[in-house]
Amino acid sequence: MMDPMNLFDFLLRAPARNAGRACALVTLLLAGCATHDRKSGSPELLPDPTFAQWFDLNGLGQPDDDGQVKGVFRSSEARVSSPVWTLAQWSSAYSFADAAVTRQTQLGKNRFQIANPSKRVTVDSRRGEIELGLFASACYAQPRQKNESWPHLLVSTALTDTRYASERCRVSGLSRLDVSMECRLTAFEDRHPGADPDLHAAQFQLFLYVQNLNLDSPGYGDMLWFGVPVFDNRRPASEERYQRDGGKADASGKFIYTLPTRSCQPRGNAFFKDGRVAADPDGRWTEIRVNAAPWIVYAYQLARKNGYLKDTELADLYVSGLNFGWEMPGTYDASMQVRGFSIRRQAK
Repeated sequence: MMDPMNLFDFLLRAPARNAGRACALVTLLLAGCATHDRKSGSPELLPDPTFAQWFDLNGLGQPDDDGQVKGVFRSSEARVSSPVWTLAQWSSAYSFADAAVTRQTQLGKNRFQIANPSKRVTVDSRRGEIELGLFASACYAQPRQKNESWPHLLVSTALTDTRYASERCRVSGLSRLDVSMECRLTAFEDRHPGADPDLHAAQFQLFLYVQNLNLDSPGYGDMLWFGVPVFDNRRPASEERYQRDGGKADASGKFIYTLPTRSCQPRGNAFFKDGRVAADPDGRWTEIRVNAAPWIVYAYQLARKNGYLKDTELADLYVSGLNFGWEMPGTYDASMQVRGFSIRRQAK
């Protein structure tokens, strides 16, 4: 992951390998700057819970391209002047913007799909459902080695204007931040015999961007990644985790906190059976649900204790955006369906 703020200086000093991903995140920031806050009385922070307002398509990133917006995925019949969502497809071999290998299809009145040999995204904009398929076997010529990049398929959006941050997203003003979605693993193929669990995995997760957006703060632009775990092929559940974002050349170096699975999957999950990954396109949905507000405060305190966010006070922090989807530092082909996505606030 890369810091989605404070990137203009990074672009000036970044090696060419990093520049594409940084440019794409700057694009997300500019989208955030254009975001209009929802009515102050609405508890819902998502700008488009049904995924009807189309998707910008970022490039693959260096060395393939500069990672900036290359096209649009039309996920509804609506007339959209500026897409609300973004699809990031870092290091995934085949670009959604390459018409020679990619097809956009309307499958029904409200169902739209974009697909190529390494990825597939299907949206039902009436039901508010999205399915993300990433096929890493089309991306790796050989098993991934340490410090090599890996394929991503991530959906992202801004929650507030990053220049004039909305009080609705200020962490210190929240008594609750209810994050919820339902997920179903519809397909999974392990194409990586002999995988090293310390190096290879298929992970589906949600990250909130918790950022210092106080323009008068010396820590303006600093941030932490707040993770909500969904699926990891290596284990059905995990304890809390925190670390420096690393493992590849273009990592952000910021603090990452990930919730313990039991805190956000209250009924367990349907991704495993008898200790093995069990995909089923008609199987039970797994409920993801957590009041993230107190956990974000805890993550901030933990970050400070570990030497991060030194110039940031709690009152400086806002939940400014999010991403969710696949990261595959291993050779796996998998697809996850998501429905009922919501982020609802309650003020103190």
